[in-house]
Amino acid sequence: MTGAGLAASSALMRPGVIGASALARQDGGIVPSDMALVTSPRLPLWEITGDAATRILDGSAGSWAEIGCPLPVTIRRVAVDGVDPLGMSTEETVAGYEALVLALEEAPGTVAVMPVSNVDSRVSALSIDGADPLAAAGTDDDPVFHVGAVGDMIPGRNANIHIRGYDDYLFPYRRTAPLLSGFDFTFGDWECVISDTIPPPEDTEPNALDFVVASPIIDGLKLAGFDAVSLANNHSVYNGSGWGFDGFFDTLDALDGGGIPRFGAGMDLDEARAPFVGTVGNKTIALIGIDGVTANVDYPGVWAVPVNVGATASEPGTNPLIEKQILSDIESLASQYDIVIPFFHMGEQYRWSLSSWAVELCRKTIDAGATTALTSHPHMTQGMEWYKNTPLFFGLGNFIYDQMFTVDTSQGHILDLTFRGSEIIGFRMHGIQIEDFTQPRLLGPDEQAAFMDRQWRSHDVTARR
Repeated sequence: MTGAGLAASSALMRPGVIGASALARQDGGIVPSDMALVTSPRLPLWEITGDAATRILDGSAGSWAEIGCPLPVTIRRVAVDGVDPLGMSTEETVAGYEALVLALEEAPGTVAVMPVSNVDSRVSALSIDGADPLAAAGTDDDPVFHVGAVGDMIPGRNANIHIRGYDDYLFPYRRTAPLLSGFDFTFGDWECVISDTIPPPEDTEPNALDFVVASPIIDGLKLAGFDAVSLANNHSVYNGSGWGFDGFFDTLDALDGGGIPRFGAGMDLDEARAPFVGTVGNKTIALIGIDGVTANVDYPGVWAVPVNVGATASEPGTNPLIEKQILSDIESLASQYDIVIPFFHMGEQYRWSLSSWAVELCRKTIDAGATTALTSHPHMTQGMEWYKNTPLFFGLGNFIYDQMFTVDTSQGHILDLTFRGSEIIGFRMHGIQIEDFTQPRLLGPDEQAAFMDRQWRSHDVTARR
């Protein structure tokens, strides 16, 4: 597949659009529907053509660049003991799946054949001719579905100036809505006051810490198919002009009136701690939001704003970062729901990796029963790691924001999680570039390769701790 084809087809890889039947032909070297060509998640390539699959299997392609990868990585063909390699000419055999994972980590150009029923998030299963092999990995009890998440959405300040200039409140979402709305479940961090009575900063004050946008922005959230948003962040209440809770109350009213569910904040602590619960297929999913910036009780420091807007038993605010309370909530939710995802707003800004205390906290949520943990706030992506073979995703980055001053702040990603039942069996980080101070677009193949290189750099920093 050409580079252009890689970018253009990414939006087609959605449940209900793809189908495993396209892989069912076993002649001509095409991979059957119950098998997958798997590579390292580090390889910046997710899709290939049937002809490319044949060239991988028969050995006629020596480099991934020959079949559409932006990087000229040598193809290393490996067989897994006990698994039919479908006639692939292999250079070595590894003892089993765990050995394959190690081989992929050591040499990202490695490729192998695996049954889709054995695949987990530590490998990347290549789509062939637009058909995702993981679509065939589900059962009636454990169906396959996609959950999407994005980082900081702040359509205020310069972003709002552009929205009003275009007179288009759908503008921030127009180029990514086809991907986002195709997920079975979509959520993100909403970090901007929604109000029709509070005036936004004038054009002469474009850098004020006052983020406000009018209520028609909710139509953009609907266009993109958001099922819920987190309000557990520092700009739900905190701002430079002092309209704090007035803006917070307006935001709650606007989201509730517009039909966009919220979590991570509320009129008291019980509401702020309460999960948003949805259903995907026959599985329940519970989201909780935690404010580790303006309500960081247990880990105050340079990463936290020196105020506390955390909710109390009788006062409104965000869900505070109190470790014992968070872990207790997760344990309780894990006993009630199939999938539990804590979404933290925490970490020091403009750093390539998450603070050690925050990484440890995310790991503790897995021990408490969480399915995965996500973070946002630093305005840069911060990679990911596997903890007990469970993927954790750090710093989703900016999604809608006016920080155009570096590549790191003007890029983020749409996290695409593939579930089989309550297990994450695959993920893709669809990199985005913010343009016009407000509108994200999907990265092209070469841009995506550079973006993923930074992601793995952050991963490796975390892994060395």
